[in-house]
Amino acid sequence: MQEASVTTNRTTDVAQALRLEILTGRRLPGERVQLEGLRQEYGVSLSPIREGLSRLVAEGLLIPSGQRGYRVAPVSIEEFLDIKTQRIDLEQKALRESIRLGGEDWEIALMTAFQRLKNFEAKRWQADELPAWEERHHVFHHTLIHACGSPILMRFCELLHSMSDRYRRVLMKTSEPDRDVTQEHQALFDAALGRNAQLAEEVLRAHIERTGATVLRMMRERLAS
Repeated sequence: MQEASVTTNRTTDVAQALRLEILTGRRLPGERVQLEGLRQEYGVSLSPIREGLSRLVAEGLLIPSGQRGYRVAPVSIEEFLDIKTQRIDLEQKALRESIRLGGEDWEIALMTAFQRLKNFEAKRWQADELPAWEERHHVFHHTLIHACGSPILMRFCELLHSMSDRYRRVLMKTSEPDRDVTQEHQALFDAALGRNAQLAEEVLRAHIERTGATVLRMMRERLAS
C-alpha cells in the first residue's frame, strides 16, 4: 500500500513538473520529450514517468511520437479558437453560478485575490517578476468562479484556462500586461462583488476576447513571416 502511494506521488510530481514546463513555454510546441531524458532529469523510474505522460496526453499537452517518445502538442489557430469559445461559455456559466451561490467567504476571498493582483499591477515591475503576476492572476480568476458549486465544471474551466494560458505564455512571454488589463480586472471585480451577473459575464467575455485577439494576431504574424 505504501509503495503504491509513493508511485502515485512520483507520477503526480512528474506530471505537474512537466505540465508547468509546457504551460510556461519552457518546452516549446513540437519539442521532443524522451523517457530516458525525463528519467535522468527527475531521478525516478520509467513506470511513474509513463503514467504521468499519459495524463498529459489526455489533457492534450503531449502527443505520442515513435515507439518511446512524445512531443509537446503543436499549437494552431483552429485549436485556439475552439479553446477560447469553450472557455468563454463555461467560465460565464461558472461565474453566473458563483455570483448566485457565493456567500461572505467567497466575497472575502475575492476581495483578497483582487487586492493582491491590484497591488502588483499598480507598481512598475521587471520581466523576471512575470511568474508572480501569473500566480496572482490565476488565483483571481479561479476565485471568481470557485463558488459555482460544481467541481466538474471547475475542472473543465481550469483545464481550458491552462490550455489558453499556454498559447498566451508561448506567444506573449516577453510582454508585460498592459494597463487596460488592469482596468478590465477592476471592472470584473466590481461587477462580481456587486452581484451584477449579466455585466460580469459581458466583462469576462470581452476580457477573454481581447487577450485572444492579441494571441491570434501574433500567431498570424508568425505564420506570415
